[in-house]
Amino acid sequence: MYEFKPAWQVALDDLCERVLQIRDACGEAWPYHCDPASGQWDTTADGDWCGGHWVECLRIVGELSGDRVLQQEAESRTERLRQYLERDDMFRAHRFYYSAARQYAWTGEKKFRTLALAGAWAVRSMAIPSNGAMPIGTQVQVRSTQLSGRHKVCVDNVHPNLILDWWALKETGDQAFADGARRHLDLTLRDFVLDDGSTIEFIDYDVASGKPLRHFTLLGAHDDSCWSRGQAWAVAGYLRAWEALGDNRYLSVGNRLLDYWMANCGADGVPPWDFKDPELDTNPGSVPLDTSASAIVVEQLARMAVKGGLPPDASRACARLEPMLDGLIAHMGRATGDGSPPGMLRDACFNQPKRYANRSEVIWGTAYLLFALYYLRTGRVVE
Repeated sequence: MYEFKPAWQVALDDLCERVLQIRDACGEAWPYHCDPASGQWDTTADGDWCGGHWVECLRIVGELSGDRVLQQEAESRTERLRQYLERDDMFRAHRFYYSAARQYAWTGEKKFRTLALAGAWAVRSMAIPSNGAMPIGTQVQVRSTQLSGRHKVCVDNVHPNLILDWWALKETGDQAFADGARRHLDLTLRDFVLDDGSTIEFIDYDVASGKPLRHFTLLGAHDDSCWSRGQAWAVAGYLRAWEALGDNRYLSVGNRLLDYWMANCGADGVPPWDFKDPELDTNPGSVPLDTSASAIVVEQLARMAVKGGLPPDASRACARLEPMLDGLIAHMGRATGDGSPPGMLRDACFNQPKRYANRSEVIWGTAYLLFALYYLRTGRVVE
């Protein structure tokens, strides 16, 4: 277990206050990203791909503050997401894991278990039969992007697509969740993870044969680049797979991906938006960072650290937690000294190719940093 440092407590308090500020600013809408210069939030009507993250933010702050109203809002927002159960979207797993599955863990309400299991089976049914790959779906929802299809697979999918598999496996014992997840993890290792530990973003597959047709990027610098948030999902996804299955192959992959990350970041572990952006060689000061990518990795490392009793290779991964966590806190409003609200996590990059929210505060960055600090402070994680 980590000693919870005073600076981490300050950051946790600031994040909780920031969640309340965001709630006041957004009302019944769902927060998405905030322009640090204006302080204005861009919202969605339905949560887009990260509605579940906001539900869990509200629940955590409600628990830590003892505010039952926040916890009730988390429950009601979970119900508001129910209507998206049948949307053919890879992010249903995130949507219903961070809302329904976690609501069941905290409240014991069976309706949330039923909803989470329905989500788990719906996402599991998306797999391409010929190769087991988990696609993005025909109705995938991510603002600022226009890409969909049951033949398109991205490196992200080892996390968003599989996170409900781990919960459902433990909840039901049904090996279909483990077997399906393994097929996708092994395909991703074969087709997406390069020899140097970097990753490519997208592959189109022939669904009949299961063979890859082409690789490309949507959110990266070029088709052979390494988009850092995709790398973050891969790091977190393989380490989470090791947690769930105890398969040391996945721990080894997670470490290799994390080694590439740290070799191509500054000491604080906050990455450029793309590790292979050509501008890094010619004009590095112009290249946006992505604190939200770092927060994804930090959340997973915090999960592992809290459990303790780790084997050496897992401990090696967790040794990166403290400097990365401190590095993220240095991008929060209190540390930046620029007048930003104390809990604002700056310097996230959502979509650099479209210059959309590319130097912003984003709700999933706030969420993952809050989750990590919550785990470390309480010693509790949800499977």
